[in-house]
Amino acid sequence: MGPQHLELAFSATLVIMPPQQEASRIPDDQISIEKRGDGTIVVRVRSEGPEESRLPDAVFSFRNGDPQYAYWLSRLAAMSRPT
Repeated sequence: MGPQHLELAFSATLVIMPPQQEASRIPDDQISIEKRGDGTIVVRVRSEGPEESRLPDAVFSFRNGDPQYAYWLSRLAAMSRPT
């Protein structure tokens, strides 16, 4: 039996993110950000809609080294500054 050749076909999608200043932000009034004692940042995004059909809040956690950690740390610092 001779060598067999297998052709693979695939498709890929390239996602280009807009520059940071153009990226859409979750409004401050829809999120709460907390930094725990161990450095973990917990982000809670409030669900919207009528009470009877509202989904639970979305909750995310980030630790130092996670790709989004610095972003959420800066959002927390911005929210903590007096206006």
